[in-house]
Amino acid sequence: MGIRAALKSKQAKQITTAIILLLNIALWVVPSNVAYLIAQNRHVLLGRYSVDHLTALFFLIPISAMALYLTWSNEKNKKERKFKVVAISVSLIVSLIVMDIVARLMLPKRYVAEQTYFHRPPNTVKSGTSKDVPEEAFLYPRTPPGYPDIRYTLTIDKRGFRNKTDLEEYDVVILGDSFAEGSRVTDEHTWPALLAQKSELAVYNLGMSAGHPGTYLETLKKFALELSPKTVVCLLYEGNDFRDSNFRRKDTFSEQLEDCFKQSPIRNALKNLLIRCFGSTTANHPPAKTKADPKGAGENPAPNPTVQSKSPLSWLPVTLPDGPDGKYYTFKIKRLLEHFVTKKAFLSSKGAKKTFDALREIKKICNEKNIRLIIAYAPDKPHVLLPLITEIVSPEQLHAFMALKERKLPPADKLLDTLLPRLNVQESAFREFCREESIEFISLTQPLRRAIAEGSQAYFTYDQHWTPPGHKIVADTLCQYMQTTSDPSNR
Repeated sequence: MGIRAALKSKQAKQITTAIILLLNIALWVVPSNVAYLIAQNRHVLLGRYSVDHLTALFFLIPISAMALYLTWSNEKNKKERKFKVVAISVSLIVSLIVMDIVARLMLPKRYVAEQTYFHRPPNTVKSGTSKDVPEEAFLYPRTPPGYPDIRYTLTIDKRGFRNKTDLEEYDVVILGDSFAEGSRVTDEHTWPALLAQKSELAVYNLGMSAGHPGTYLETLKKFALELSPKTVVCLLYEGNDFRDSNFRRKDTFSEQLEDCFKQSPIRNALKNLLIRCFGSTTANHPPAKTKADPKGAGENPAPNPTVQSKSPLSWLPVTLPDGPDGKYYTFKIKRLLEHFVTKKAFLSSKGAKKTFDALREIKKICNEKNIRLIIAYAPDKPHVLLPLITEIVSPEQLHAFMALKERKLPPADKLLDTLLPRLNVQESAFREFCREESIEFISLTQPLRRAIAEGSQAYFTYDQHWTPPGHKIVADTLCQYMQTTSDPSNR
């Protein structure tokens, strides 16, 4: 090789090296959208990166090292270096695949999945402590205490559902997702258990976390009908029951591969390791000492200096009712933005159409079996809270909060004029649907909103689910409705 060619080759290697190094530096310098991550209650690593962002940065290091190793090869060692890179890469990939397969076989299953429905492993009991804390507590403007810790027991029966009774027939069967199963509360505090106690009826809970109207239909066919119920109560949670993704079949290889990757124990273990090593190092800031609270007992939690007072998150957690006896609440941006939709757009969505189809089929089956069907509508947090916080949180604050995710918003002074009427779009659409299909419909929105306004903590502070008082409100509302409203088919 001539001197000129050698110089060109060296120059090309230097340019390639500079590009690789600059790319790494740039990706480390550019942070994730930290405010959005906090608003979504997601982990923030090293105070500036999402979990996926930091994972990609760490994976980029060995990839860049191998690229530089190959870049600075010469004619004599190029083949040898290529062989080493390929051999190491293949060995690592094969080892990870084998480890992943072994881990999947060894880990206990949370669910028993069938083609169209799923349930938990039968005849199991799980216990633990439910803590109402944010994933990244130190990043909130203030981190007041959430609902007190709950020691829970999750009892799963022979069919794979949360029930402590074993009867051949039941008066009432419940369909729904985690809001019916009772996420984060103990067996006795779920609203189906309280409904059984208050109504003195035999109630069987077929609620299953991560379920949706499509699985409710199949669960009804597979499990509910053999119990000969007189009434079926189907709980619809607007937070995720109407999403298009619930009805998206993963038929392509790429979709199945993506799903397999997300469920990988190795991936989840690495994710948890990153969170432990690079996540929050302080769980909660100590409460501030004030005249009203000289010991810092928690009424006025210390503000977090890492979040400025003008931050879009500065009003979170919001206190309801406003005052020293209020309870604290947060909710995610995406929950609020899901209400920022027109009725036409909602009704034309795949999720709404498929949900309507599933409910029609459920109604048809119930009619054939002479079963009373009741749709109980469960609102999400922002649906319940927003009308209560408009006097506490300014339109400018709400606008800044929503703008973390959505750029096409009305001006701040017009935001509530658009948002508040749309808040009930999904509920009113389902109310109209039920009226047209002669399905009984009861909304839980007003009972929950009224209870919160009166000082009852119906939702956890940092989680979307109902607290024990929330479950009691739901049980009381449904019990009263069932006892005072007769089945229209029997009138």
